[in-house]
Amino acid sequence: MGQIQIIVEGMTASGKSTIVSLLSERLGFDVMPEEFRDPLDLLGRFHHDRKWAFPMQLNFLVTRFAQYLCASEQDNYILDRSVFGDKVYAMLYYKSGYFKDSQLGCYLTLYDSLLRGVKPPRLFVIVRCRFDEIMRRIHDRGRQDEIDAGEPYWRSLYDAYMPFLDFLKSELGGDITFYELELSDPAFIHTPSMVDSFLGDIRGYFPERRILHGHEGQRIAQAH
Repeated sequence: MGQIQIIVEGMTASGKSTIVSLLSERLGFDVMPEEFRDPLDLLGRFHHDRKWAFPMQLNFLVTRFAQYLCASEQDNYILDRSVFGDKVYAMLYYKSGYFKDSQLGCYLTLYDSLLRGVKPPRLFVIVRCRFDEIMRRIHDRGRQDEIDAGEPYWRSLYDAYMPFLDFLKSELGGDITFYELELSDPAFIHTPSMVDSFLGDIRGYFPERRILHGHEGQRIAQAH
């Protein structure tokens, strides 16, 4: 059994996917794709009717757990979000009245059972972003289901993610290594000095790796 190298966590539109791609291309990690199977369009149904929160979240939990197990078979994977963050959504939906008491109990029983004995990654990268920038990005990318969810929903999710690091420490007994990245500046990815500083910091946790440059990183990423 291997170990997942990095999990990038943060709320929707915070810049997680940008960071995952950057770390893959420049430090040579493989990206485990998030294969969320949703043949009943539970996510779309949820955005229009909150009664779908419970089946949707169960589907997310089981799918992300399976993804985590697959990624744990080797020592080169990076994940864009993971099963650990799934509970944040479940607790938010319960507090918002979308889960009944019995549904939350069912969810927590399954969550605790699945995560018993799961090995944390070598590093958590926690992405932070201002709420106004989150909303700008959501509107700019134009996914109608996200826009239809409404600003109050995104605000509640943003507030739920604020103490995410404390949540991880409580869930995993404090035995985690983490790096917090403020990504409110949209110029980050286009500013070489910012990118290089970030990559240098992350390489400090993985001294066995070297930072790839230019087409070298792209060739390795394509080969993977």
